[in-house]
Amino acid sequence: MATKKFSDPWLRGLKAAEPGTRDEWMDEIEAGLIVRINPKRRVSFLLMARFPGGDGTTGHASRRVLGDYCPADAKDRVYVVAKGVSRLTLDAARQKAREWKAMIAEGTDPGKPDPGAEPEVESDTIASVFAEYFKRHVMKEGQKDGRGKPLAPLRSASEIQRIFDHYIFADLDGNERWRDRLITSISRRDVTELLDTIQDASGATQSDAVLAQLSAMFNWHAARGDDFVSPIVRGMKRTKSSERKRKRILSDEEIQIFWRACETQGTFGAFCQSLLLTVQRREKLRLMHRDFLTSDGLWTIPTEDREKGNAEYIRLSPMVMQIVRKQPTSESAPYIFQGRLKGPINGFTKDKAALDAKMEEIAGHPIPHWVLHDLRRTGKTLMIRAGVSPHVSERVMGHVIPGVEGVYDQYDYLAEKTAALRKLATLVARILDPKGNVISMKPQRRSRSRTEKGSKADPKKAVAI
Repeated sequence: MATKKFSDPWLRGLKAAEPGTRDEWMDEIEAGLIVRINPKRRVSFLLMARFPGGDGTTGHASRRVLGDYCPADAKDRVYVVAKGVSRLTLDAARQKAREWKAMIAEGTDPGKPDPGAEPEVESDTIASVFAEYFKRHVMKEGQKDGRGKPLAPLRSASEIQRIFDHYIFADLDGNERWRDRLITSISRRDVTELLDTIQDASGATQSDAVLAQLSAMFNWHAARGDDFVSPIVRGMKRTKSSERKRKRILSDEEIQIFWRACETQGTFGAFCQSLLLTVQRREKLRLMHRDFLTSDGLWTIPTEDREKGNAEYIRLSPMVMQIVRKQPTSESAPYIFQGRLKGPINGFTKDKAALDAKMEEIAGHPIPHWVLHDLRRTGKTLMIRAGVSPHVSERVMGHVIPGVEGVYDQYDYLAEKTAALRKLATLVARILDPKGNVISMKPQRRSRSRTEKGSKADPKKAVAI
C-alpha cells in the first residue's frame, strides 16, 4: 500500500477507482490512518490497528471505518457519504484516529458497530462480499478455461445460496444476522456464537456446513486483499469426519419390510425400490427421463459439468423395468418418477416419514433410523455378496476409479455392469421370497442300466466309472 501525506487539495482531486476495485493510501502523518476511494468516488477514512477482543486478547491487525471525507467547504461538489457514517474533515479524521488508538491502548474496542446505527452498505459488508464471491467464484460469470471454454458454475451453487440466506444473512425466521455487518468487524467470537446458535437449533452437522461456506468466502476475500485475515481457525468444527461416516445397511428382514411398505407408497415407493436395485445417486434416478431410457432398459445417465463420477450407461434389470413400466409418462410428464406437477418427484421429507411409519406398522416394532442414501450402501453390499467383483460394482455406482487404472482403462464395462445389476436383482428376489428358493432334496429312484437289467450283478463288486 502506497503512503502519502494527506492534504485537502489532494483528497479533493482523487479520481474514482476502476469498477470492481478500490484504491487505498496510508497517511505519512498519522500512523494507521488509511484513505480509500471506491468506483462511486466515495472517500472513506479507516484505521488499521490490532483491536482488542471481548475476552481481553488482541486480535490480528484489521481495519475499521472512521467515517467518510466531507470537507468544511465542499465548493459546490457533492461528496458521497453512506448513511449512518460520520462526516469527517481531514483534521477530524486524524483526531478520531488518535482517540481510537488511545482507547485501544486502554483495552477498549472503539470500532464495534453501534447496534442502533443504520448499517453501512459498501463493498466490504458480508452481503456485498458474498455477492461478488457468488458471481466470480461460485457462478464463474465471464470466466473461461485454458481452451477458451466458459467455466461451469459450482454444482453446489444453490446450497451455498441457501446456507447464506437461512443461516448467515438471517435466521430461518427471517431475523437479520450478518447481512449488513462489515466483514472486518466479524471476530472469532462472533463466528463461535453463530455456530453455537446454529448447532443448538439445527444440529452440529448443519453448523459445520455453515462454517465450511463461511471459511471458503473469508479465504477468497483474504486472497484478494492485503489486510483482511479470516477469523476462522482450525478446531472450530463441531463434528469429526469419522463420526459422520454412515455404515447403516438394511438387513434381509428390513429389506422384506421395506419392499412391502414401498408397495403402498405409490410413486415414491417405486422410486425407493429402484434406488436399491440400481444403486444410483438419488438425484440421478429422480431425473430419469423417458428420452434417455430405451425399451430394452439401456439408461443413459447425463453427465453434468464438474461432475466427479457417473455410471454413464447401465442396463436396468428386468425387475427394475417392471417397476418402470408401471409408471405413467407422457410428453407433458416425461420423467419416469413424475411429481405432482410437471417436474420429477421432489420433497422427500413427508414421503419418507410415511414410509417409515408403514415399515414400523408392518414390523410391529420401531425400525432403526435409516436414510435414502443407505439404500445405495445396501445395494453395494448385496452386489459383493452376490459375487460381483468390487471394481465392477464401483463402476455400476459411478464412482471415480482412482490412480492409473482410472486414467488408462477406458472400457465401458456395460456387459459386466448389466450382469452385476441382474445378480443384485436376483439376490433381492431371493431375500423377498426365501420360501420360493427352497429346492426339494428328496432322493429319486435310479433307473437301472442295461447291464443291470440284463444280468444279475454281484452287489459286493464295485463298478468302475
